[in-house]
Amino acid sequence: MDKTAFMRTTLTGTSMLFLIYFVAAQPIPQTPSSKELSSNVQTWQAEGQLLESCTCNVPCPCNFGQPPSHNSCNALFVYRLDHAHYGPIVLDGLSFGGCDGPKSAVGYLDSRATPEQQAALKQLAEAVFAKGGPWAGQRKWIIASITTEITPRLFRIQFGEAGGFQAQILIGRDGKNPIVVENNTTWPVMRFAKGKTTQMSYRDALGNQMQYQNVNANLGHFVLEGSISQKPMP
Repeated sequence: MDKTAFMRTTLTGTSMLFLIYFVAAQPIPQTPSSKELSSNVQTWQAEGQLLESCTCNVPCPCNFGQPPSHNSCNALFVYRLDHAHYGPIVLDGLSFGGCDGPKSAVGYLDSRATPEQQAALKQLAEAVFAKGGPWAGQRKWIIASITTEITPRLFRIQFGEAGGFQAQILIGRDGKNPIVVENNTTWPVMRFAKGKTTQMSYRDALGNQMQYQNVNANLGHFVLEGSISQKPMP
């Protein structure tokens, strides 16, 4: 091999090595990881106690997938939040609830919430209502004081001046523990203690009015969660 041919071969080999090195050194196009793909999805979570009463006779046939005791099942209820968030907004200690009345559906938001929390609380309430309950559709929202009380033998709720209910927990044959219902067909609660109202008294500006005694009531712990879909940033 003459000197010229040798140099040409050497240069060609060197060029190939450089080309291989250059290609290998280029950044490989990255596809979004599952974490990146999910970065536009936030979550909500809610844990606490559901206090509820309706106009059905105890134990409310609706809880067993049967028709109501009367023509309809109207309800008053509060979700009392021990721990909750909607996206980044913390909602611990607040409450929301509603009246699914004979005239219309009303939603209540805790007046103790800040404006930012009230907006998140409404979104959380709608997400929870979609999980179960008498009515998951549109409702009139009202900001009001929401009072709840739970003792070993009774529980009660109050929506500002509109009213609420008080109920006694029903004790089973052992004389100590509540009668319970598991896996009901209506509410997103796995285990309810059954109760009976001593009074249900409610009236609002939308025409809902309920005056009952000795009707059904439920008390139970809930743990719920879900995703909040967000539009990707441009």
